[in-house]
Amino acid sequence: MEHHADFAVAVTQRLWLETSVPRAVGHGTVRGYAIALGWWVEPNVNDDGTPGEATGTLYLIVDVEGHGPPVWVAQGNITHSRLDN
Repeated sequence: MEHHADFAVAVTQRLWLETSVPRAVGHGTVRGYAIALGWWVEPNVNDDGTPGEATGTLYLIVDVEGHGPPVWVAQGNITHSRLDN
């Protein structure tokens, strides 16, 4: 199943990320700038049915060599990061 975010915010800095996630088309792994930071929660975590604590963090990355839409990548699959000015 593809990752998805229940909530997301825009990344306003130029955050370059390299990942261990293979490209859907072509060779190599997903790498590029993050355009959003997202997270998901398990359904009905709290007793009253409201969303609970975040259970996973994702980055929406525009793959510089990919030929498809931006890709949600789990934080655990990030292998390198840097902030560009």
